[in-house]
Amino acid sequence: MTSTTSASRPIDGWFDWPASNELPIPQQYNFARQVVLGLAIISSAVMAGYACYPDNKALVALTEMIKIGALPLATLVISFYFSNGTRK
Repeated sequence: MTSTTSASRPIDGWFDWPASNELPIPQQYNFARQVVLGLAIISSAVMAGYACYPDNKALVALTEMIKIGALPLATLVISFYFSNGTRK
């Protein structure tokens, strides 16, 4: 069995923030903006498709998934990275 050093693992160096769970403030804003923009684009595309084809069962299901899952998930992600509570 060969041992691998941390330098030989391909994932090392991908992230440049500290080992703690806190991102620097500019990266928090960038990450939150990417999440919200991505969800807005996907949600808009699904809603536009649903508006054009309201009888399509797949689009009805995707609309429900967005309402029930994606929007609360985005809220949780943003509230995690922009918590207003006390820091440890």
